[in-house]
Amino acid sequence: MTSDGPGPPPTGASGAGRGRPFAVQVGQELRELRREVGQTSGNVAEVADHLSRLSPRVDELEISVASLAGAVEATGAGDGEPEDEALSLTPALRWSQLEPGDKHAAWDALGGFVAEVLNRDYRLSRAELPDCWPVHPRAVRELAWLRTLHVDSSAPDTRPDLVAEWHVRWLPAALTNLAAAIDGRECAPGKHRLTEEERRQYHEQLAEAERRGEVAPPLTSESGSDRPRYLPDRFPPRRSYDQDAHLGAAGNGPLLLDEATPAPASSRDCWWEYFLEARRADIGPDSDGRDPSQDR
Repeated sequence: MTSDGPGPPPTGASGAGRGRPFAVQVGQELRELRREVGQTSGNVAEVADHLSRLSPRVDELEISVASLAGAVEATGAGDGEPEDEALSLTPALRWSQLEPGDKHAAWDALGGFVAEVLNRDYRLSRAELPDCWPVHPRAVRELAWLRTLHVDSSAPDTRPDLVAEWHVRWLPAALTNLAAAIDGRECAPGKHRLTEEERRQYHEQLAEAERRGEVAPPLTSESGSDRPRYLPDRFPPRRSYDQDAHLGAAGNGPLLLDEATPAPASSRDCWWEYFLEARRADIGPDSDGRDPSQDR
């Protein structure tokens, strides 16, 4: 006898009795599964929120640990290890507590680092490293901290990722902090603590004194290494065709760099005069005036 396929589903009282409990059971299991999925989603969102709050704290902890390590290395100097002594030369956290002799060595080490590494190797511009950085205490501390990290990352057998971190993290961070420490509206190549309006007014005073045959007026009555300065011969050559509107009718001052002209590279000659005065103010007179980059 042949078959025409599967038979029809069971009908009647016996079929209905078996089908309904199964459907109810499936519905209950689906509802339970949705509830568990909802709970899991909530837990995942809570974990993500905790991680987002924890991440900045981890970054802050890394920075604090690095600063603490520099302080510990500086405190433990003097044991005869050359690397430890090199690290301790520029302790950014306790610079003001150094003895005069140690402070002199710190200034020389810092000057050598700026001349050899930042000027010679990295060719930082005079916009990135303003000429007057030595007379800005915060800038000095920033560069001292950067030198300590550079010495540490340059030690033999240092892991490549730690060396790379100096390039991609600490150097850019130091440049950002330098920009915050030195106001570009007042400090630029050829001037220190002098706004463009003050520079314009001084040029008008010079022009008026020359017209009357009088002695040129002083720029400021202040004294000390942080006094306002105007050094026209230190202004970089301008290669743009744009006119400088800041000089007004005087027209006899140096042209300023405009936005289209890149700042020239910094060099020891750009900051050396500031360096000598800042070091002298910090530790007392120094008659030799030697180049710190020659001492390293």
